[in-house]
Amino acid sequence: MRHARVGRVAAASLLLALPTLALTGCFIPSPPPVPRPESLEPIAQGSPDEGDVRTGFIPGDGTAELTLLIDQRAAVVATASSTDDEDLTLRIVGDGADVENDDGYDEAGGFALDTSTRDPLLATVLEPGSYTIEVAEYGGDATGFELQVLTSTDAVGPGEQVELMVEPGRPGVAIATIGAATQAISATADFETVLWAQMGDSEATYRDEDFGGDGNPRIELFGESAQEVVVVAFEVEAGGGGVVTVSVE
Repeated sequence: MRHARVGRVAAASLLLALPTLALTGCFIPSPPPVPRPESLEPIAQGSPDEGDVRTGFIPGDGTAELTLLIDQRAAVVATASSTDDEDLTLRIVGDGADVENDDGYDEAGGFALDTSTRDPLLATVLEPGSYTIEVAEYGGDATGFELQVLTSTDAVGPGEQVELMVEPGRPGVAIATIGAATQAISATADFETVLWAQMGDSEATYRDEDFGGDGNPRIELFGESAQEVVVVAFEVEAGGGGVVTVSVE
């Protein structure tokens, strides 16, 4: 009887061990880690990497944030693109500024990013201070992104000219001050150029590529009040770039 009981205990132990062996042999992979927003380095005006393309990640229903440090009053132009073809938004806030954009309509170009018609484009004038750039996805989806921010202290007023350097992946940027009698902002260069302008008092934008068929752009202003305008000049077809002379007439 004692030997029979021992046999029954051993059999029961084997049966209990079988489910454990089965589970041990069945590997269930862990879910992949959820990407988190990165701690991105601040963008400092005038630093060697200021105009470089930054990459990051936007969490679902969240934003990616970068600090923008401005030490001299400047025109600031920023654009972003999703690595997953999502619809992004851009916003710059801080020190009294609060500007945002959803769609740039592919009006300005020459950036290092391959932007589309629905990628955001921000152009504004910022005073010295610390600002936050917020990159988000319009519908709250998670996505990777690329961001390029350019600043410029170049300025031109009525009856004046300024020379802007246009480089591959980096358009020329300037602050243009127009008066009540200003008729146009024009540009000349040894290569075919596009001129784009964002009015400071409204969301109105202007763009011209070949005014009058001479290959030089000219933006005619009708009824605009005296104000500051952010001007962007870039090459029609990416090449070697060069100097673009911008005039306020």
